[in-house]
Amino acid sequence: MNFEKIGRARLMMRLPRHRKQLSELRFLALSTLIEAYGMAVVTRDELSGHAMSDEPLAAEYADKCKAIEDKVAMLLTNISPRFVN
Repeated sequence: MNFEKIGRARLMMRLPRHRKQLSELRFLALSTLIEAYGMAVVTRDELSGHAMSDEPLAAEYADKCKAIEDKVAMLLTNISPRFVN
């Protein structure tokens, strides 16, 4: 499973203001965050999809997803213009 691809697509939906940057920028710090987001969002979705899911664990993954979204938005907001075409 390509978690970076999943994470990038999901972040583009969650952060429409940064779609262009998310589709074009490729550097290690961003790619690492995007991949982590992909793993967290897949896990969150799997946990919330089960009737017998662990509610606290599902809530923890939802919080992790939101925290990563915030970090990515902050990174993209503060990125140097020389990285953007």
